[in-house]
Amino acid sequence: MHSKKKFPSANALFWCGLRHKVIYCLVALGLFFTGSGASLAKVVELRLSPQLVASAEYQPGKPDKPALILLHGFLQTREFPTIQRLAQGLSEQGYTTLIPTLSLGVPKRVQSLPCEAIHNHSFEKDVAELSRWETWLSERGHKNIVLIGHSFGSLQVLADAALPTSIAQKVIALSLVDTREVSKRSNVAVLQDATEKMRLGDKTLFRPPFAHCKEFPTTAANYVSYASWDRTRILRLVKTVKKPTEIIMGSNDNRMGADWPAKLRSEGASVRIIDGANHFFDDEHEFDLLDAVLTALK
Repeated sequence: MHSKKKFPSANALFWCGLRHKVIYCLVALGLFFTGSGASLAKVVELRLSPQLVASAEYQPGKPDKPALILLHGFLQTREFPTIQRLAQGLSEQGYTTLIPTLSLGVPKRVQSLPCEAIHNHSFEKDVAELSRWETWLSERGHKNIVLIGHSFGSLQVLADAALPTSIAQKVIALSLVDTREVSKRSNVAVLQDATEKMRLGDKTLFRPPFAHCKEFPTTAANYVSYASWDRTRILRLVKTVKKPTEIIMGSNDNRMGADWPAKLRSEGASVRIIDGANHFFDDEHEFDLLDAVLTALK
């Protein structure tokens, strides 16, 4: 274990910890003082179609270390705190990092997509976009690529790694969830209705509840692409992925139930539990998460 220390401050703004001979300090405003690494990152773009451009934050690291793609959760962006904090810590350790914001059909998207927006994206399009970023890294000489996803992004990196065309060497899934437990509502009836709409070729918009959204305006096909990922299908996917996979979860993340780690392990998955951490690995557990990911990378 590495030591954690509270540094005295008149207004208690700072929380610091020692990790791998580097002192990290978290400010109440949410900033890290970890050297000049973050300032070296640049925004890069990827043209997906004549009208659609996606962007990512890219920071080169040491050539003898893997390049890491870090993917945010559902409807979020690369600015999501769990992903940003982890990426900064990994950059400080010399890893190349690429943090895309999935376009979700919005050119150069920079904000999380609100529930009430028209959702023209699908699970398959998201994974295809992730694959394009893998190719982008490969074209720049990065041959050892590791995929890291958080929450629903974990499911998408696993789905990418299961493709025969995937060039990723390893997968690290953080807080892996399905699309039913996030909403705390059964979606069986809505899913059956949407599947029938698909069969009939119905492409009109409907507004089912989904994930954290009370209404999720989209087509039946787009809805089914996400909502069909229940835990049974995820367990089959985990078993299908042949690349080394590490699943990291917090002991206080109860979204999938207490038996979820055991079910994942029953399919051959390597599961690491961070004691006391929640779904987002926030507060002091961000350092434990960095340690766990660094261990998985080794």
